[in-house]
Amino acid sequence: MRRGIPFSGRLLFGAVAITLGVLWTADNLGLMDADAILRWWPVLLAAVGLMRLTGMFGPRHVVSGVLFTLAGFWMLLRELDVIQISIFKLWPVFLIVLGGSLVWRSMRGERVPEDADRDSYPKPVALMGGVVRNIESQDLVGIEASAVMGGVELDLRGAKARGREVVVEAFAWWGGIELYVPDDWRVVNEVTPIMGGVEDKTRLGVDVPVTTLIVRGVVIMAGIEISNKRGKDSFRGVRVGVNLGETAKTRTEASGASSTREQRPED
Repeated sequence: MRRGIPFSGRLLFGAVAITLGVLWTADNLGLMDADAILRWWPVLLAAVGLMRLTGMFGPRHVVSGVLFTLAGFWMLLRELDVIQISIFKLWPVFLIVLGGSLVWRSMRGERVPEDADRDSYPKPVALMGGVVRNIESQDLVGIEASAVMGGVELDLRGAKARGREVVVEAFAWWGGIELYVPDDWRVVNEVTPIMGGVEDKTRLGVDVPVTTLIVRGVVIMAGIEISNKRGKDSFRGVRVGVNLGETAKTRTEASGASSTREQRPED
Protein backbone atom coordinates (compact mmCIF):
# COMPACT_ATOMS: atom_id res chain seq x y z
CA MET A 1 0.00 0.00 0.00
CA ARG A 2 1.45 3.31 -1.05
CA ARG A 3 1.88 5.86 1.68
CA GLY A 4 0.82 9.49 1.31
CA ILE A 5 3.26 12.24 0.52
CA PRO A 6 4.77 13.47 3.81
CA PHE A 7 4.60 17.20 4.42
CA SER A 8 7.88 18.95 5.10
CA GLY A 9 9.49 22.35 4.87
CA ARG A 10 11.44 21.22 1.81
CA LEU A 11 8.21 20.22 0.07
CA LEU A 12 6.62 23.60 0.88
CA PHE A 13 9.64 25.57 -0.31
CA GLY A 14 9.81 23.57 -3.53
CA ALA A 15 6.12 24.14 -4.26
CA VAL A 16 6.51 27.87 -3.64
CA ALA A 17 9.58 28.04 -5.89
CA ILE A 18 7.75 26.25 -8.74
CA THR A 19 4.72 28.53 -8.39
CA LEU A 20 6.83 31.69 -8.46
CA GLY A 21 8.77 30.43 -11.45
CA VAL A 22 5.61 29.68 -13.43
CA LEU A 23 4.02 33.03 -12.57
CA TRP A 24 7.06 35.12 -13.42
CA THR A 25 7.67 33.19 -16.63
CA ALA A 26 4.08 33.73 -17.76
CA ASP A 27 4.33 37.40 -16.79
CA ASN A 28 7.51 37.88 -18.84
CA LEU A 29 5.81 36.28 -21.85
CA GLY A 30 2.84 38.59 -21.49
CA LEU A 31 0.43 35.75 -20.78
CA MET A 32 -0.78 37.06 -17.43
CA ASP A 33 -0.23 39.67 -14.75
CA ALA A 34 1.71 38.00 -11.94
CA ASP A 35 1.24 40.94 -9.57
CA ALA A 36 -2.51 40.32 -9.47
CA ILE A 37 -1.86 36.87 -8.01
CA LEU A 38 1.22 37.59 -5.91
CA ARG A 39 -0.65 40.21 -3.91
CA TRP A 40 -2.33 37.27 -2.18
CA TRP A 41 0.97 35.96 -0.81
CA PRO A 42 0.04 36.74 2.85
CA VAL A 43 -2.46 33.86 2.62
CA LEU A 44 0.53 31.51 2.67
CA LEU A 45 1.83 33.12 5.86
CA ALA A 46 -1.58 32.82 7.50
CA ALA A 47 -1.82 29.17 6.41
CA VAL A 48 1.53 28.39 8.04
CA GLY A 49 0.31 30.08 11.21
CA LEU A 50 -2.89 28.03 11.25
CA MET A 51 -0.94 24.81 10.76
CA ARG A 52 1.33 25.64 13.68
CA LEU A 53 -1.63 26.71 15.79
CA THR A 54 -3.66 23.56 15.16
CA GLY A 55 -0.73 21.14 15.16
CA MET A 56 -1.33 20.00 11.61
CA PHE A 57 1.67 18.07 10.22
CA GLY A 58 3.52 18.45 13.53
CA PRO A 59 3.38 19.56 17.16
CA ARG A 60 1.34 22.59 18.16
CA HIS A 61 3.08 25.94 18.62
CA VAL A 62 0.50 28.33 20.00
CA VAL A 63 2.60 31.49 20.30
CA SER A 64 4.26 31.37 16.88
CA GLY A 65 1.00 30.12 15.34
CA VAL A 66 -0.93 33.13 16.60
CA LEU A 67 1.79 35.54 15.45
CA PHE A 68 2.03 34.05 11.95
CA THR A 69 -1.74 33.92 11.56
CA LEU A 70 -2.33 37.50 12.70
CA ALA A 71 0.55 38.79 10.58
CA GLY A 72 -0.71 36.96 7.50
CA PHE A 73 -4.29 38.20 7.72
CA TRP A 74 -3.19 41.74 8.63
CA MET A 75 -0.89 41.98 5.60
CA LEU A 76 -3.60 40.49 3.39
CA LEU A 77 -6.07 43.16 4.48
CA ARG A 78 -3.35 45.73 3.90
CA GLU A 79 -2.86 44.46 0.34
CA LEU A 80 -6.62 44.70 -0.23
CA ASP A 81 -6.63 48.31 1.10
CA VAL A 82 -8.98 47.36 3.93
CA ILE A 83 -6.41 48.40 6.54
CA GLN A 84 -4.18 51.43 6.03
CA ILE A 85 -1.76 50.86 8.92
CA SER A 86 1.33 48.80 8.14
CA ILE A 87 1.99 45.87 10.43
CA PHE A 88 5.60 46.96 10.80
CA LYS A 89 4.39 49.94 12.83
CA LEU A 90 2.92 47.51 15.31
CA TRP A 91 6.08 45.54 16.05
CA PRO A 92 5.91 46.35 19.81
CA VAL A 93 2.78 44.19 19.91
CA PHE A 94 5.16 41.27 19.48
CA LEU A 95 6.70 42.13 22.84
CA ILE A 96 3.25 42.30 24.43
CA VAL A 97 2.28 38.89 23.06
CA LEU A 98 5.63 37.38 24.04
CA GLY A 99 5.53 38.84 27.54
CA GLY A 100 1.92 37.77 28.02
CA SER A 101 2.79 34.25 26.93
CA LEU A 102 5.67 34.03 29.40
CA VAL A 103 3.53 35.38 32.25
CA TRP A 104 0.71 32.98 31.39
CA ARG A 105 3.07 30.02 31.28
CA SER A 106 4.61 31.01 34.60
CA MET A 107 1.25 31.45 36.31
CA ARG A 108 -0.14 28.24 34.87
CA GLY A 109 3.01 26.23 35.44
CA GLU A 110 3.20 22.57 36.28
CA ARG A 111 1.60 21.19 39.41
CA VAL A 112 4.56 20.55 41.64
CA PRO A 113 3.95 18.10 44.50
CA GLU A 114 4.02 19.74 47.91
CA ASP A 115 6.74 17.39 49.10
CA ALA A 116 9.08 18.30 46.23
CA ASP A 117 12.39 19.84 47.30
CA ARG A 118 15.41 21.32 45.56
CA ASP A 119 16.71 17.89 44.63
CA SER A 120 13.48 16.47 43.24
CA TYR A 121 12.51 19.72 41.48
CA PRO A 122 15.65 21.77 40.72
CA LYS A 123 15.34 25.30 39.29
CA PRO A 124 18.71 26.30 37.80
CA VAL A 125 18.95 29.90 36.53
CA ALA A 126 21.83 31.31 34.46
CA LEU A 127 21.93 35.09 33.99
CA MET A 128 24.93 36.25 31.98
CA GLY A 129 26.80 33.22 33.26
CA GLY A 130 26.77 29.44 33.34
CA VAL A 131 25.33 26.67 35.48
CA VAL A 132 26.61 23.07 35.35
CA ARG A 133 24.80 20.50 37.49
CA ASN A 134 24.64 16.76 37.85
CA ILE A 135 21.06 15.81 38.75
CA GLU A 136 21.23 12.54 40.70
CA SER A 137 17.88 12.62 42.48
CA GLN A 138 16.19 9.22 42.69
CA ASP A 139 12.82 10.96 43.10
CA LEU A 140 12.84 13.49 40.25
CA VAL A 141 9.48 15.10 39.51
CA GLY A 142 10.44 17.97 37.20
CA ILE A 143 12.89 20.72 36.30
CA GLU A 144 12.61 24.44 35.63
CA ALA A 145 15.64 25.78 33.74
CA SER A 146 16.21 29.38 32.63
CA ALA A 147 19.13 30.80 30.66
CA VAL A 148 19.35 34.50 29.78
CA MET A 149 22.56 35.43 27.98
CA GLY A 150 24.08 32.38 29.59
CA GLY A 151 24.07 28.61 29.60
CA VAL A 152 22.63 25.77 31.66
CA GLU A 153 24.05 22.26 31.46
CA LEU A 154 22.18 19.48 33.25
CA ASP A 155 23.29 15.85 33.41
CA LEU A 156 20.29 13.63 34.22
CA ARG A 157 21.93 10.29 33.51
CA GLY A 158 22.20 9.46 37.21
CA ALA A 159 18.61 10.44 38.03
CA LYS A 160 15.42 8.43 38.31
CA ALA A 161 11.89 9.74 37.98
CA ARG A 162 9.21 9.44 40.63
CA GLY A 163 6.61 8.57 38.01
CA ARG A 164 6.55 7.78 34.32
CA GLU A 165 7.07 11.37 33.17
CA VAL A 166 9.43 14.25 33.92
CA VAL A 167 8.51 17.71 32.62
CA VAL A 168 11.23 20.27 31.93
CA GLU A 169 10.02 23.87 31.75
CA ALA A 170 12.72 25.66 29.77
CA PHE A 171 13.25 29.32 28.93
CA ALA A 172 16.27 30.59 27.01
CA TRP A 173 16.96 34.07 25.64
CA TRP A 174 20.28 34.63 23.91
CA GLY A 175 21.54 31.54 25.67
CA GLY A 176 21.50 27.79 25.62
CA ILE A 177 20.36 24.77 27.60
CA GLU A 178 21.95 21.32 27.31
CA LEU A 179 20.33 18.20 28.70
CA TYR A 180 22.00 14.78 28.98
CA VAL A 181 19.49 12.00 29.55
CA PRO A 182 19.70 8.21 30.10
CA ASP A 183 19.42 5.82 27.17
CA ASP A 184 16.09 4.45 28.40
CA TRP A 185 14.37 7.86 28.46
CA ARG A 186 12.13 8.96 25.60
CA VAL A 187 12.16 12.66 24.74
CA VAL A 188 9.06 14.61 23.68
CA ASN A 189 9.74 18.10 22.34
CA GLU A 190 7.02 20.69 22.95
CA VAL A 191 9.23 23.79 22.89
CA THR A 192 8.26 26.91 20.95
CA PRO A 193 11.37 28.26 19.17
CA ILE A 194 11.44 31.90 18.03
CA MET A 195 14.51 32.56 15.90
CA GLY A 196 16.04 29.63 17.74
CA GLY A 197 16.02 25.86 17.67
CA VAL A 198 15.82 22.59 19.55
CA GLU A 199 18.06 19.66 18.63
CA ASP A 200 17.25 16.17 19.89
CA LYS A 201 20.24 13.85 19.49
CA THR A 202 18.97 11.10 21.76
CA ARG A 203 18.64 7.48 20.75
CA LEU A 204 16.37 5.18 22.67
CA GLY A 205 18.42 2.19 23.78
CA VAL A 206 15.47 0.01 24.82
CA ASP A 207 12.23 -1.11 23.23
CA VAL A 208 10.05 0.17 26.08
CA PRO A 209 11.18 3.49 27.60
CA VAL A 210 11.33 3.68 31.38
CA THR A 211 10.65 7.42 31.56
CA THR A 212 9.29 10.06 29.20
CA LEU A 213 11.01 13.45 29.32
CA ILE A 214 8.69 16.23 28.13
CA VAL A 215 10.52 19.45 27.29
CA ARG A 216 8.34 22.56 27.15
CA GLY A 217 8.92 26.28 27.09
CA VAL A 218 10.17 29.04 24.81
CA VAL A 219 13.57 29.72 23.26
CA ILE A 220 14.23 33.13 21.73
CA MET A 221 17.37 33.54 19.64
CA ALA A 222 18.69 30.62 21.63
CA GLY A 223 18.90 26.85 21.52
CA ILE A 224 18.28 23.64 23.43
CA GLU A 225 20.29 20.47 22.84
CA ILE A 226 19.29 17.07 24.20
CA SER A 227 21.60 14.07 23.94
CA ASN A 228 22.56 10.84 25.67
CA LYS A 229 26.23 11.65 26.18
CA ARG A 230 28.58 14.56 26.27
CA GLY A 231 31.01 15.30 23.52
CA LYS A 232 34.70 14.61 23.81
CA ASP A 233 35.21 18.05 25.26
CA SER A 234 32.09 19.66 26.65
CA PHE A 235 34.11 22.15 28.71
CA ARG A 236 33.34 25.76 27.81
CA GLY A 237 35.47 27.68 30.27
CA VAL A 238 38.94 29.19 29.96
CA ARG A 239 42.19 27.26 29.97
CA VAL A 240 45.53 28.89 30.62
CA GLY A 241 48.86 27.11 30.18
CA VAL A 242 51.97 28.25 32.07
CA ASN A 243 55.44 26.87 31.46
CA LEU A 244 57.59 27.53 34.52
CA GLY A 245 59.36 24.26 35.02
CA GLU A 246 56.05 22.49 34.90
CA THR A 247 52.72 22.86 33.17
CA ALA A 248 49.82 24.42 35.06
CA LYS A 249 46.33 24.21 33.68
CA THR A 250 43.68 26.49 35.11
CA ARG A 251 40.09 25.73 34.29
CA THR A 252 37.32 28.22 34.97
CA GLU A 253 33.75 26.99 34.98
CA ALA A 254 30.41 28.33 36.10
CA SER A 255 30.75 26.49 39.40
CA GLY A 256 34.20 27.96 40.13
CA ALA A 257 37.84 27.48 39.14
CA SER A 258 39.98 24.35 39.49
CA SER A 259 43.65 23.93 38.70
CA THR A 260 45.64 20.79 37.91
CA ARG A 261 49.39 20.57 37.46
CA GLU A 262 51.34 18.19 35.33
CA GLN A 263 55.09 17.80 35.11
CA ARG A 264 56.54 19.04 31.86
CA PRO A 265 57.87 16.08 29.87
CA GLU A 266 61.63 15.86 29.68
CA ASP A 267 63.30 16.52 26.37
